[in-house]
Amino acid sequence: MFELIAIIAALAFALGTFLTKGITTQISFQKSIGPLFLFNALFVSPIALFQRNWILTEPKILMLHITGAIVSGLSAYLIFSIIARSTASVSAISSTLSPAVVLILAPLVLGTTIEKLQIIFVLVLIGSTLYPLRSSIPGLRSVRTFTLTLSASFGTAFVAINIVMLGAEGVNFSETFIVRQVIAGIFFVAVFPPTGLNRSDLFALLKRTSFVSLGWITYIFALQGGEIIVIVAIISTISFWVLLFEAISQRRFPERSTLIAAIIGVLGVSFLTYFT
Repeated sequence: MFELIAIIAALAFALGTFLTKGITTQISFQKSIGPLFLFNALFVSPIALFQRNWILTEPKILMLHITGAIVSGLSAYLIFSIIARSTASVSAISSTLSPAVVLILAPLVLGTTIEKLQIIFVLVLIGSTLYPLRSSIPGLRSVRTFTLTLSASFGTAFVAINIVMLGAEGVNFSETFIVRQVIAGIFFVAVFPPTGLNRSDLFALLKRTSFVSLGWITYIFALQGGEIIVIVAIISTISFWVLLFEAISQRRFPERSTLIAAIIGVLGVSFLTYFT
């Protein structure tokens, strides 16, 4: 059941990521991040009417919310920066690598165990996936491209772990999602005021919000009910879906470097998940 929900989440996130490229061509990506976070919170807010048992004021819970919001904001900035410079499919590689990163971070945060051989495999997988992307972001050298993509992967993985931690503390879905979106949204609106947005810009943002919010609704539900490694492994297929959407939209075969990176990442994550 939770695996099926995760598939829906992957499709919704992929559509949202695909639409993000169009947004960055008409709106400064810095100006769009804040409104998108706030629109996400507004989209899901009706659920809060039925889930009123928030425990936001508890110090530990509040710290988890703030941490989640900070990492979500940084991850969004990195991903939007990649999309603005390159393609949506290149940015989606960070989601493909996130299960491998979760495997490394989980023992530090959730108290799980990991074998030395798994760590070696994860490091080889990350390197093998990133190498084909070394020239995929115009204007950036290989090291900076690797740094951006890997940092986004770590952020995506940490957000997943943060969601699991909040669920373990009894935090419901609406609080988990809405609080972090509001905190991150207010920050970006303050730092990058969304001035000059017209009606078509707002419509594009709202259309993207509908898919991303659906993705988060299903993703959080799957994470808090299923096995984290299995769920994030399913989410790793986002890069394939985005490549498909780009190929259909542009009527051409995907970039070979991105396709190779996606194949290596998804196959490696699948192997890693199977033996974990």
